[in-house]
Amino acid sequence: MTTDELIAALARSSDKAGPKRLYRRIEIALVLGFLVGLVLLKVTMGFRPDIGVAAPMVALKAGFSALIATFAGGLALRLARPLGDRGQLIVRLWLPLIILALAALAIGAVTLLTMAPGERFAAFMGNGFPWCIFLIPLFGLPTALLLVWALREAAPTRLTLAGAAVGALSGGMGAMVYAMFCSVDSVTFVTIWYVVGIGLAAALGAILGTRLLRW
Repeated sequence: MTTDELIAALARSSDKAGPKRLYRRIEIALVLGFLVGLVLLKVTMGFRPDIGVAAPMVALKAGFSALIATFAGGLALRLARPLGDRGQLIVRLWLPLIILALAALAIGAVTLLTMAPGERFAAFMGNGFPWCIFLIPLFGLPTALLLVWALREAAPTRLTLAGAAVGALSGGMGAMVYAMFCSVDSVTFVTIWYVVGIGLAAALGAILGTRLLRW
């Protein structure tokens, strides 16, 4: 390869992995992932029957999930780029998301304690076992797969952490989808079990990120 050919190849590579291209791919991944998740919900479980009447509560649950997804999205964008050995920066990047999750769990616990003893179990467990902890990662799976496609070009170096961020982001998107089905509107249920479901998605992302995000 001549010098001119090398320069041309590097220029093409830079354009290919440029910020605008990366942002565009992530936007596509989020929009398509959310739409596919909605279709998956529609054909498997359906929307809650009273979704029209319950629209304000559905919006609140979806908004809470979107807030977590927003924090996780900023983290995923930063971890998509090479970081090197910068431990303090990584801690600072994760801190807002961790604080948000802990705050949500604390709100759920405090709300539960303020209830009458006879109401606590129903508020905490909803209609039975909180299947949302598994369904949230499931409905976020289309977003996760598309985000892997989007981020592979960006050359992340902290694959486990980047995978966890992708998992948290896709989990937040999955929780937004699941909110369209979930008939439990208890603050305690949402702030605790939705966070657990998103956390499970982040854990799965951390485990799989080493393989899937390798470039």
